[in-house]
Amino acid sequence: MKLFRMMLLGLLLSTALITQASAAPTEDYDFQQERMKLTPDSVMVISTFDSQDHVTAYTYAGVRLWNVPFHAKILSWQIAGDYVFIFSKDRKGTKTYITCLNRHTGAPIWQKP
Repeated sequence: MKLFRMMLLGLLLSTALITQASAAPTEDYDFQQERMKLTPDSVMVISTFDSQDHVTAYTYAGVRLWNVPFHAKILSWQIAGDYVFIFSKDRKGTKTYITCLNRHTGAPIWQKP
């Protein structure tokens, strides 16, 4: 009987530890900006990777319209009419840029340091 109690106590303790471990909060990427914006005809998303960021546009049906990679880190962005304005900083943190893209094609219109 004593062995049964010890096994039951061990089972209860291990279950409690597993439950606590699985309930621990997980950390996610610290999003400091809005990562997705909607336009009347598309969904635009910023994706961040170690060496570059991307601005990608999709139709509401999920078809990719265009994708533009940025070697600089995207800090903020806005959509105004037919234009997408992107403020970015190089990954060394020494230069900043403002870039204007065509909202429908992703083609760069201009970029200023």
